[in-house]
Amino acid sequence: MDYFRSKRFLDTLPDWERGRPAEGPLEHYLPRVRAMLHRCADPQTRFPSVIVAGTNGKGTTASLLAALLQAGGRRVGFYSSPHLHSQRERIQIDGSLLDKDRWADSLTTFADATHGFGREGLGEFSRFEALTVLAAQMFADAAVDVAVFEVGLGGRYDATNAWAHDMAILTQVSLDHCAVLGDDPITIASDKLCVARGGRPLLTTSAQQPEVLAHIRHHAQHQGIELGVCGPGGIERPGAPIAPYIVSPEPGPTRPGTWVDNARMAVAAAMYLQADLAVPAVAGVLAGHRWPGRFERAREQPPIILDGAHNPAAAAALGDDLRPLGERWTFVVGVNQDHDAAGVLRHLASLAERFILTSSEHPKAMSAEDLAQCAPTDVPVNVEPGWRTALQRGLQEAGEGGTICVTGSLHLVARAREFFALPHELEGISEDVSYESLECLQQACVRLGWKTEDVSRDGNVVRVTGGRRPLLFYRNKHPFNDYVAARMAEDKGYQYEMLVTAGLPMPFTMQVFNPYAEERFNRYKTHLSVEDIAADVDATMSYPVMVKKPRGSVSTGVFMEMNRAAVATRLQQLFENAGFLDNLVLVQSFADGPEYRAVATQGDLLLAYQKVSDGLSAHDRNPLHHPTGRAERVQDELILQELARLTGKIAAVIDLGFYAVDLIRDRERGWQILELNPNPFCFFYNRTHGQEDFTSLYVNLLQKYAT
Repeated sequence: MDYFRSKRFLDTLPDWERGRPAEGPLEHYLPRVRAMLHRCADPQTRFPSVIVAGTNGKGTTASLLAALLQAGGRRVGFYSSPHLHSQRERIQIDGSLLDKDRWADSLTTFADATHGFGREGLGEFSRFEALTVLAAQMFADAAVDVAVFEVGLGGRYDATNAWAHDMAILTQVSLDHCAVLGDDPITIASDKLCVARGGRPLLTTSAQQPEVLAHIRHHAQHQGIELGVCGPGGIERPGAPIAPYIVSPEPGPTRPGTWVDNARMAVAAAMYLQADLAVPAVAGVLAGHRWPGRFERAREQPPIILDGAHNPAAAAALGDDLRPLGERWTFVVGVNQDHDAAGVLRHLASLAERFILTSSEHPKAMSAEDLAQCAPTDVPVNVEPGWRTALQRGLQEAGEGGTICVTGSLHLVARAREFFALPHELEGISEDVSYESLECLQQACVRLGWKTEDVSRDGNVVRVTGGRRPLLFYRNKHPFNDYVAARMAEDKGYQYEMLVTAGLPMPFTMQVFNPYAEERFNRYKTHLSVEDIAADVDATMSYPVMVKKPRGSVSTGVFMEMNRAAVATRLQQLFENAGFLDNLVLVQSFADGPEYRAVATQGDLLLAYQKVSDGLSAHDRNPLHHPTGRAERVQDELILQELARLTGKIAAVIDLGFYAVDLIRDRERGWQILELNPNPFCFFYNRTHGQEDFTSLYVNLLQKYAT
């Protein structure tokens, strides 16, 4: 499987997080996971592990423990949930996400091992169960020294509890998922305590509710569990003096109050697992550790706080943490259907200047309208179904000096992190990237006094009237291009042939056809085997080379390969996973230099910008797709003149009404055209400059082509 198909494999499985739970009795859950582990050669036996359960603070505690162990020189696996932006966040080794190729290879191995699992008689495994086994498999393959597993839900039947871990941690317990776990703290604590095993250590916090802590002590005593209670003075163990922390976690102005309780447990666990921890290493981790989406500052002054407080206890703690930073807050809130929305809003109400209620578009998200029915009556409420509009409304209502908090759901927080351009790794282009073009179009129509109307229920297709004829727009696809010219320009292979024939500068490109394609395509085949292609590339080109799909990849189908073996491996993967009409691949010489985009209509240059970022990935070579990406508009007159000459020459080859040209200013060869894009996105440019420039472009294009 390639990465896309590996992701699709997981997404088709039963998934509690998306409201599609696995069928069958709860008693089958752990036997099912154990059977899956056994099919994968029991990878969980090849490393020691820690399991972290609780209601609130699991992610902070688990990620901090993983960072402490890594700082101590250990190779550490970390399994968490849910993810914010990419499913690969859930399985990390030494604090890093696995690359897409390694992920896909591991999932292929897992799929092969579990083929025909239904014959086990335990039902179909779920997505979370598959990810848990996959994590154990990846950690074993990477030879980690220790792995930290965060429980998904509860404890008793959670997939992470399928084997006896070397240590357990229980963070604060409160009411959450009551329909599944019970409606009182003691019942919920009993479910979560099942992660601890007799004769092995369990750490918890002294900040537990008194009755919960008493229940934990009683359970540990009767089960022979080595209990450690982490409090302000140190680690309390029955019959032993209180043990001080190697470094005592201290509160700070940028830390939520509960962070200290969670950090104490992480430090205590690290001390237990690694006796030779160094004070400077521990102090450094405590000072620098941040867990995305948990009391995270999207902006310093005035503060904009993102926090996934999804139950009343977490909302109450969030309120305590926000109060020192501001007396009145604009809250942008979205909550999932299985959470106590009324309780969350009630605990925030005393600080609320207003509530802006929205939905994250997650399958289990409560609608903004239903959420409004849960809101207190003494706080002004705005209902904004779209999360992006809600965030924009929050900024508008709060004003320049106002304080904003986005909370209620980690899924909403994830969208807010993207909105505020905080560091993240996306799985691909989001829907908002395409819709941005429609927003600029609609603003242009308002200026012209023209009418726009939705043609489709999903809002993807818009009809514009006001000119001499009606025009249809499909997201970022527009009617300013001739149909055939646009189709030709969408295919990198055809555009390469046309532009090179016209003498335009492009990197040398080999077009190679899938040797595995069925016989009807024989006349297109360029080589007998993948190895023949790799040998041809090796003899013809120097490394690195770029391997890319001819169309529709949106940069995620572009790969830099450094040698013949890597080229052969990449081509094998692409051809094995090719669709019926997706058999062509381009191998292109590497152009080294800054990347630019020129936006044009026919031979007229409209604007140009350089794509700048602090990093790239092997799976997305576009600097603007990186979280740090920004569009720097070209002001240099010489560069603008050169780009204008190039667009003029392109227009003589292929007549396009609205398009973009991606170019590299190669250090040795000068300008090299990478590709034409007949349906340019404006989202990435607008992220830096706002919507004004592209709105004005649409005004001019509408006047040019429709009046």
